[in-house]
Amino acid sequence: MNIIKRKADVETLLKGFDQLAEFDQVGQKHYMVFEDTERNGLCTLMKYENSSFSVHCKGASYCDEEERFLESEELIVYLWKRRKAVNAVLRDSIKEKVEA
Repeated sequence: MNIIKRKADVETLLKGFDQLAEFDQVGQKHYMVFEDTERNGLCTLMKYENSSFSVHCKGASYCDEEERFLESEELIVYLWKRRKAVNAVLRDSIKEKVEA
């Protein structure tokens, strides 16, 4: 997976999310954690078996009340706005694969 440079790259990320993300056996979902630069915490992007995506964020001074499920276009906009933090995770993932 390449880093996000265009909105089309976000769509590519979402299509290949299962290949990139970690898998939670208990919750039966794929997930990726990235920095919440707006509120100084962490956000978790999750994909369930039914292909729905949700986001949950928390930090030292806040915690989202519940997961927020996002439709495709809304999710693309959400990740596009946070592409710097998502790209940091993607770069780490690429680096790990090269070193392996």
